[in-house]
Amino acid sequence: MYSVRFHRLTQRNAVLYSMGIGAGFQAVVSQCKGVYMLKLSATMLSAVFSLIFFCSPADAKFVVAWSAVSALNSPFWVMQDAGFFKKEGLDVELVYIASSPTVARATLAGDIVISGANSQVIVDVGLNGGDLVAMGAITNVVAFYVMAAPEIKNVTDLKGKVVGVTRFGASTDFGMRMLLSKYGLEAAKDVPFIQIGGMPELTAALSNRTVFAAPMSQPMVYLAQKAGMRMIANLAKEDIPFMHIGLTTSKKWIRENRAAAKAFIRAYGRSIHFMHNHKEETRGIFARYTKINDPGMLDGSIQYGYDFMEKVPLVKSQAFQVTLDQIARNNPKAKQVKPDQFFDNSLVQELVEEGFFAKLWGKGL
Repeated sequence: MYSVRFHRLTQRNAVLYSMGIGAGFQAVVSQCKGVYMLKLSATMLSAVFSLIFFCSPADAKFVVAWSAVSALNSPFWVMQDAGFFKKEGLDVELVYIASSPTVARATLAGDIVISGANSQVIVDVGLNGGDLVAMGAITNVVAFYVMAAPEIKNVTDLKGKVVGVTRFGASTDFGMRMLLSKYGLEAAKDVPFIQIGGMPELTAALSNRTVFAAPMSQPMVYLAQKAGMRMIANLAKEDIPFMHIGLTTSKKWIRENRAAAKAFIRAYGRSIHFMHNHKEETRGIFARYTKINDPGMLDGSIQYGYDFMEKVPLVKSQAFQVTLDQIARNNPKAKQVKPDQFFDNSLVQELVEEGFFAKLWGKGL
């Protein structure tokens, strides 16, 4: 038995967050074995009334968000559709909210418990007094391909050309800034950035020449290639450590719900193993969430996931150090903190020591 505090995020509120609108005018009611907790936004009332109650893991309902139509978000889909949340005794509401910064705001507001926010978002929040932490990493590199209009032959050709990213502060934004810097170009000064929205919107903007290049992941890369776009860089090969997608929550939530947090990481481990061993079922899950039925595109997306997603989701310290170094250019606070303030590998390490991943994968680990 352990105490669990949770909120329910309605589909309407998920849409509001995707539009960048806060959780202001809302009332959230949650239930556990007939006991209710009512939370009214502080903008509506000056007092918040809540009940502290106890639930078993099976009764602990909380909201988990995925943030991009990308194969790297697929563990969230598989955990849900293959039944691994239920297997681990977790009652989860899965929602889509475009971009890591937007998800971070929802997490800080208490409406999201776990998401795939990246290392830049976690550091930005932490430097401003927030409580986010990565309890695991789905990928520790910038796993994007930079797709460009046919007339753009290489990265240096982007000087003076508009580049699209999902949101400022998102993984797409960070990855492009790091890539341009490596080739002697400065974002904004040499290469204008505009934020477009999600991956499908980036693909459309590139096709209609609103932008001349954009960082993308599968399956959108496949669509861009079919539309005649060219790949000018594979960021995973550019030696840029970065926690592209983490298993992100708050330090407070881990302290109060450690058993549930550990169960979530087990569900993640099972999802990755499932994807490697049940390709047909995985293809069906990808098709449901991406709305894509082209076999080539689906297989390319699954392979992309195989290439970049961690079987054992330990966060790499260097991924956060590189993030801090980049942020320190504009924020001196980043020079005064250590990478390990922003991640907690203890839960994954416990599972490693218990033999969970070794038993799951055997010699395939």
